[in-house]
Amino acid sequence: MDFFSRLEEIEQKVRHLKNRCEQLEQENLELKSEHISLKNQLDSKNQEILNLVETNKISKLAQSDIDPDEKSELKHNIEQIIKEIDNCIRLVKQ
Repeated sequence: MDFFSRLEEIEQKVRHLKNRCEQLEQENLELKSEHISLKNQLDSKNQEILNLVETNKISKLAQSDIDPDEKSELKHNIEQIIKEIDNCIRLVKQ
């Protein structure tokens, strides 16, 4: 193999490596973006779960024998939490 053939072969391999590197960099950017999106969804779902747990606690308290004034306050708290959950769900859907 002469010098110029060998040089062309090396040049071709370098181009191939450069293209592969660019593909991997693009894939990396896409994966980073997907990771951020999934992390945000996870955070949102975790917050929703915490809200539901709190709502469940309040519901259990509201069903027990308590003073009517306290029951009214608990119902108000439940309504507020439900509004927050609805808002979280709406944000997740966007």
